Amino acid sequence: MFGKTLALLALTALAEASGGCPAIWSTIASDLSKSFIGFNGCTDLARGAIRFAFHDSGSYSSKTPAYPPATGGADGSLLLSSVEVFRDENAGLQQYYFFLRGKYDQYKSQVGAADLVQFAASVAIVSCPGGPKVQTVVGRKDTSTAAPDNLLPKAFGPGAAQQVLIQLFEDKGISQPELAALIGAHTASKAVAQEQYGVPFDGPQDSTPGQWDVTYYSETDTRSKGVYSFESDINLSNPNATVGQVFQSFVNSQSKWTAAFAPAMAHLSVLGIPESDQANFIDCTSAVPSGFNAKLIRAAPINDRIR
Repeated sequence: MFGKTLALLALTALAEASGGCPAIWSTIASDLSKSFIGFNGCTDLARGAIRFAFHDSGSYSSKTPAYPPATGGADGSLLLSSVEVFRDENAGLQQYYFFLRGKYDQYKSQVGAADLVQFAASVAIVSCPGGPKVQTVVGRKDTSTAAPDNLLPKAFGPGAAQQVLIQLFEDKGISQPELAALIGAHTASKAVAQEQYGVPFDGPQDSTPGQWDVTYYSETDTRSKGVYSFESDINLSNPNATVGQVFQSFVNSQSKWTAAFAPAMAHLSVLGIPESDQANFIDCTSAVPSGFNAKLIRAAPINDRIR
């Protein structure tokens, strides 16, 4: 542990002196891309990377004690805790967990677990054709203490009601427009290990799960056949609240969603971390491969860039 700390301090000092990102992150990006990019777009491991980052960060609430000690958030506990990853809410993530544990064991002398979780998600997003490059920082504090339970959204049942979900995310500091943008990540998702009314619920959440597009929004809205829409997503799409109105605005508007998703994801990736700690982070966005639609972000009308 002492040797790892010295290595991390040395890398941080080097990066701060040069104003750049440690070269190891470019190496990791190249390594991860080999597993995240497939013949039909992004792979199941890429999907796992995105969901894993959501679940590590999303286990935070402003109603829990201050960070640290471990209270959830982007602290790597989902990767380091032997308890957290096997909770029911993380069902289906175990294959990716073992994959990322292998990468962490390979690189842990030079990088932290919490940073690796979020960095891998950024690489996974751009591995999906159409995926935007998200601002990606390193310098988080790791913990192996499991995050508080029951802080992740429910896909079905009373916990999937629109107002329940809105409040859950507001307690995390995530606004309704951000929530509407973030759930669009289900465009690259496949529902696994889910059950609705006793019936197994497994399948893609839009008809193009290998692509990063707004098909998810239109097909959730129209309840398309062959698409496995969570009850929570359908409820959030209801325009009787701001989250639903913004959701509807993304239907058939790739540039608008892209412009909204990238900053929302960057916000999610630092949940639970004090601003005083974030001030010392190193920006490693340059180490993330270029996305396919950076031009769409720049070209989006200023009113489309929802914050």
